[in-house]
Amino acid sequence: MKRIKNEDGATLVEMAFVLPILILLIFGSLEFGLAFKERLTISSAANSAGRTGATMGNRGEADIRILEAIEVGLYSQVDPGVIVQVDIFRADPVTGAKTANVNQYTYDGDDPLCKWNPCPDPDVPGFGYGGTWVPADRDTTLDPGGGGGLDVLGVEITYHHTPVTNVLPFLERDFVERALVRLEPDVFGDSP
Repeated sequence: MKRIKNEDGATLVEMAFVLPILILLIFGSLEFGLAFKERLTISSAANSAGRTGATMGNRGEADIRILEAIEVGLYSQVDPGVIVQVDIFRADPVTGAKTANVNQYTYDGDDPLCKWNPCPDPDVPGFGYGGTWVPADRDTTLDPGGGGGLDVLGVEITYHHTPVTNVLPFLERDFVERALVRLEPDVFGDSP
C-alpha cells in the first residue's frame, strides 16, 4: 500500500505529457480530413467542368458553361473567399502544360447578371473572355491522319484553404486542382 500512495501524482504528470499530443493528433486529423474533403470536392468540380467544356467544343457559350459546371460541382456554394481564380486553357497535348492560350476568371457573387469576372456569357451585355483563347479558336476537327486536331482543354481551379481549428496553421494557403480533357470532335457541324 505504501508504494501505491507514493505514485498518486504520477498519473496526473503522465496525463500532462500525453494530453497535448493527443489533442494535436485529434485536431490535426480533423484538419487534414477537412482539407482533403475540400480538395476532393474541388477536384471533382474541375473534372466535371472539363467534361462540360469537352462537349461544348468551340461554341461561344463554352466558357460560361464550364464555370457553371464548377458552381454545380461545388453545390452552388462558390465563395469568393475560397475560389481564387479559374483558368481555362489550351494544354500541350503531350505534357499537359499550359500554353499561352489562357482565359482567367474570378468569382463575383454580387453581380446579379453574371457571377464571373469577366463575364463570358454571350447573352449578357458587355461580355468578354478572360484571355486569349476564345472558344471559336478551339480545334474540334477530327484528323484521322494524326496530324493534329482536337485541342486539349485544361480547367485549373486555384482555391484558398482556411484551417478550421488553426492547430496546423501551415495549411492556410492556396492549392490548385486541374483537369485535362481532349475536346470532343464536332462531327455534326452544329458549332458556329
